[in-house]
Amino acid sequence: MKLAVSSKISKIDEYSNTLLGISIEELMDRSGAAIERVVRKKVNKGTKVVLLCGKGNNGGDAYAAAVRLFSDYDIVIYDIFSAGQKSPEGRHFREKYISLGGIIKNYSNTEETFYEIKTSSCIIDAVFGTGFHGEMPENLRPLAIAIRETVGAYKIAVDVPLGINADNGSVSDFAITVSATVELSYIKPGIVSYPARAYVGEIFYDDLGLPMELLCEKFDFKYNTIDKKWASQNLPIRPDNSNKGSFGKLLLITGSDKYRGAAYLTAEASLRGGVGLVSHLGTESLSSGLVDKYPEIVYHTFSEDGEGIEKAISLSQKHAVTLIGSGSGNTDFVRQLTGELLSTEGGALILDADAINAIALLGQEGIALIKNSKRKLVLTPHPLEFARLMGEDVASVQQHRLELSRRFAKENKCILVLKGAGTIVTDGVETYINTSGSSALAKAGSGDVLAGLVSALAAMMDKTDLIRAVALAVYYHGAAGDSLSENYSSYGVTPSDLPLEIARQIAKTENEIKGYGRE
Repeated sequence: MKLAVSSKISKIDEYSNTLLGISIEELMDRSGAAIERVVRKKVNKGTKVVLLCGKGNNGGDAYAAAVRLFSDYDIVIYDIFSAGQKSPEGRHFREKYISLGGIIKNYSNTEETFYEIKTSSCIIDAVFGTGFHGEMPENLRPLAIAIRETVGAYKIAVDVPLGINADNGSVSDFAITVSATVELSYIKPGIVSYPARAYVGEIFYDDLGLPMELLCEKFDFKYNTIDKKWASQNLPIRPDNSNKGSFGKLLLITGSDKYRGAAYLTAEASLRGGVGLVSHLGTESLSSGLVDKYPEIVYHTFSEDGEGIEKAISLSQKHAVTLIGSGSGNTDFVRQLTGELLSTEGGALILDADAINAIALLGQEGIALIKNSKRKLVLTPHPLEFARLMGEDVASVQQHRLELSRRFAKENKCILVLKGAGTIVTDGVETYINTSGSSALAKAGSGDVLAGLVSALAAMMDKTDLIRAVALAVYYHGAAGDSLSENYSSYGVTPSDLPLEIARQIAKTENEIKGYGRE
């Protein structure tokens, strides 16, 4: 699904008004209807509904909803800024509400106000909407606390809960958690990205009857969710008259004598991911163990010296994609090899785990290696690894996941996969936010599986659309975890379970495409 930042929403509204003949007043009325539907679905008639209205169009949407709800609910409206409505459309619905006999109270931090809020059956937050940025104004902090302390009320946010940035998903210290968020015209990227995603409750989306296909042609959307529909539209169809050379060559420099498991997990994930040929470069001891389980792989051995680095560089240049870092160990050899791979020409390079840590240890010199690399680059850090790269603490990374990942990818000309709940895939221009996956994946080894799958799909698609390949891998990795959780619970899924289930999930999509065509 296409996502839109607040500035894009404003342009869409203007375009709809001037060129499509859909007035702002009509859009506001449709927004009110969308809010009304959620209230009627979730809140008993005759009960008290408190609407907290700001002075922008978000507040106007709430006034439009109040007009529709007035006859069946005990409506209480607070004008949060005692400023009425800025737009003529908002004033229209405010005046229409008053004409029905509705009363509007000016908000103040008083016990009477807080009592009204805390004894309501439903609270509708239409204070800022997409207009919130930065910190909560001091005079509204008691309001946020009162909403938080209200027990039993169904809490609805219009577009975005109070205290949350709709564009980047960051949250203020006084952000509120709601039961539901009504998303109007387009879902905003911050709503489906953590940390905000934990605050928004159930998402009720309404496109307001806008011609979405036309708008997609007119406007360039840079944010997308990765979901089942997106995957079915983007998974490559494998021609029957193909051969192993049709699907790329992948070199794995993964695992070590100390961390053998990572080699096994990346190997199986890459094989299940459909790449045409997989090679593995490792120590003789590691290779001798792998060959019994994965005879399909071509094995190369090396020693950790200068000749080993030369061999690795030469092999890498013969493969479409090279993956390094998964369980490779934090050694001088890995650090030197990672730097050499970045500095030489060759196919796409996937940096995971220890390869990322090796670059982080070099500080700005390491960042320069990434930025100046002649290869296509994909980095797959978890938050701690990304924090090391950025020179930030983990808390800051988690608070600003969208903003920091996009900035890093753009500045350093790479694709970044910031793992975690709502994994982000971005090249700094296009950004994908994953909707699959759960805590079932929060186990050591899951990242190795993802790195192997990313590498396999990248080897197949690097000449056509590398970022799309990476996004597909992220989706199917999460979908496999979700599917396995149904039988084993989020407790019982192991990373070793994932590769075969990934293949099953891809098969479902393939079968749908073959049976019904693209959606």
